[in-house]
Amino acid sequence: MIRRAPLLLVVLLLLLHAQTAGAEGTWQGTLTKNIQQWIQTISRQDPQFAAWKRADTEIRALGVNQHQWLVTVREDGRQVGYLVVGEVDTAASGSGPVFALLEYGAGAYILFDEAIAPDDGTAVPVYDGFASFWQVTDKEQTRYVDAKTGERYPEGFLPDPPTMGSVEPDGLVTAEKKLTAARVLTAQETNPFDRIDWVMKAADKTRDSSRDDAWQTLTQPSAHQPAILTVSLFHDQVTAPFTIGSVHLWSDEAAYVGVWDEGLRFLPISYVRQVGTLIK
Repeated sequence: MIRRAPLLLVVLLLLLHAQTAGAEGTWQGTLTKNIQQWIQTISRQDPQFAAWKRADTEIRALGVNQHQWLVTVREDGRQVGYLVVGEVDTAASGSGPVFALLEYGAGAYILFDEAIAPDDGTAVPVYDGFASFWQVTDKEQTRYVDAKTGERYPEGFLPDPPTMGSVEPDGLVTAEKKLTAARVLTAQETNPFDRIDWVMKAADKTRDSSRDDAWQTLTQPSAHQPAILTVSLFHDQVTAPFTIGSVHLWSDEAAYVGVWDEGLRFLPISYVRQVGTLIK
């Protein structure tokens, strides 16, 4: 028995390792398959993503234990877009990992672009839609740097509680959903500051920006005029305006709003309604 015990232990460890490796293989395979499915359906339906048809991808984790991944899309070595993928709670599924598309965009300037990342080894990427940032901590203070522009927020500014995590899974794109329609409101990047009316309207706190009819109109075939979306960040200390350039309609009534922000940037309308004010 004394001689056989170590052998039995080795066998058990080998079996455990094989099971773990198999689970990791299934998890990675599912993630990769989902990403390729989304890239295919988006590039087929929207000519603005045509470069994705011939693209390669690179996947890297965002932050620590966030269960989110940044997918960089490249064509011939050039960045042509990105996706942000999150793992949905699998307690109810019971059939393996379930991933959701949190955000995606087209253009050379991606989210959490290494070219504009803080030159600091302690910088941690934190994803939360429009409020995404790098968190840089040193002995003196914690600094926050915008994940899309690389701009540093002023000292003393603190991020809002995360919002993207509260979006219902039904409003997110998962593996079985397909892009059914892509509506372009403006194919050219437009500076929201070309319109000044949004400044007063965004400041009017009596406006009901969550009215269903306003958002539903945005997803209708009759929608053809670009609108302005304003988002308050860092406890209302920052107001970020965006021109809405496109709307993507997915199966099962999921919709994503595309704004111009150094390229196109699509986020779930269920999230955008929580954080933004729509000005038409």
